[in-house]
Amino acid sequence: MATNLLILGAGFSANAGLPLASEFTANLLKTAGLNADGPSRPQVKFLRRFVDRTFGEGYPRKPAEWPELEDILTIIDMSANTGHHLGPHYSASDLRVVRRAILVRMTRMLEQRYRAAKKTAGPAWQALEQFFEKLDLDDVTVLSMNWDMVFERGVMRTQGVKQFDYGCGAQPAQFRKDRLIRARPGGTQTLRLLKPHGSVNWLYCDACREIFWVPPDQIERVAKALFREKDWRVLETDGLLTSLPETIDPACPHCRGKALGTRFATFSYRKALDFAMHAASWRSAEQDLKRTADWVFMGYSMPPADFEFKQMLKRVQLSEPHRPIITLITGGKGAPDTIERFEKFFGKVAGERHYFDNGLDAPALAHLRRRGVLRR
Repeated sequence: MATNLLILGAGFSANAGLPLASEFTANLLKTAGLNADGPSRPQVKFLRRFVDRTFGEGYPRKPAEWPELEDILTIIDMSANTGHHLGPHYSASDLRVVRRAILVRMTRMLEQRYRAAKKTAGPAWQALEQFFEKLDLDDVTVLSMNWDMVFERGVMRTQGVKQFDYGCGAQPAQFRKDRLIRARPGGTQTLRLLKPHGSVNWLYCDACREIFWVPPDQIERVAKALFREKDWRVLETDGLLTSLPETIDPACPHCRGKALGTRFATFSYRKALDFAMHAASWRSAEQDLKRTADWVFMGYSMPPADFEFKQMLKRVQLSEPHRPIITLITGGKGAPDTIERFEKFFGKVAGERHYFDNGLDAPALAHLRRRGVLRR
C-alpha cells in the first residue's frame, strides 16, 4: 500500500489551464473561439435564458451578475430530484435538461481549456510536466476532487500509464464509432485514482448499475451520449437551433440497455452521493485515508460545499493512532486564507504541517522528493 496520498483540488488542474471554481461561470459562458455551428453556442444561450428567467426576473444578466454555481445547481437539484417545478417555466424534467446542459457544457469547456494550455505550454504547464515525470507511482495513491482528466493525461503522457483503478468498480471501455464496447486492460502499470465526485470519462448504466470509463481522447463521444436528441428538441422548441447536433445513444456493454448516463457530484450543496458509483468511491477514499501516513493536498482550498469530505477527513484524522502528516501546496491571492483554513481545521503540530504558497515551485518540489512523492 502506498504511504503517500495526493488529494487534488481545482488549483492542481489550474496548472494545466483549467479554471478555478470561481472562474467556472465566466468560462462556461464564453463563446469566443467556438465553432459557430457547434453544439456549445446554443447550450450557452439556453443556460443564459434559464438564469435570466430564474434569477434576473427576465432581464439579461452578465456572467459577473450570475449567482454562484453552488446556488444554481442546488436549487435545480432540490426541485428536479423531488419532481417539483421551479416557477412556471421549468418542470422537473425541464430542470434535468438544464442540469445536463450545464454538465455537458462544462465537459467541453474543460476539454477546450486543456487543449489550449497544451499548445502554449507555459511555465505552470512545464512545472506540472516535471511533477508527472518524477512522480513515484509505486508509492502514491491519488484522490481527486475534480471531474477532469488532467492527472490521467499527465501520467499517460509521461510514464505510459494506461490502466486506472478508480476504486468504484469502473471497467475500461471504448467507443467504436457509435457503440460502447469493453476494452482489454493495457500496459503493466495500474494507478489507483479515486474520484469521489465522479469523472468526465465515466458512463453509468441506470439499468444494471455498471460503470465504464473511456480514454481521454473519447470525451467528446461521452458528451454526445449525455445530451441526446430529445434534449436538443427542447432547445429547438425554444428557437435556439437551426439544426440538430449529432448525438449517439450507445447501449450498455453489460446489459445492452439504452440507459447510459452520468452521475456527477456537482458544486451543489446537496451533492447526490447516494449512487452506487459514489458510495464505492467514498468507501475506498476512507480506506486510503486510513492507510496512508502522509496526506498531500495540492490545489485544494477546502470549499464550504465539500462538508461531507471535510467530515471524513476529520473523522479519520481523529480515529487513527498515528496522525497523518499534512502538506498543503497552494497558490494565488487566496493562498494565505487557504493556509489559515487548514491550520484551523487540522491544528498546528510542529514538524508535521508543511505549507507552500507558490504552487509547484522549487521548494515545493524539493519537499515532495523528501516525502517520497517524487523520485530523486
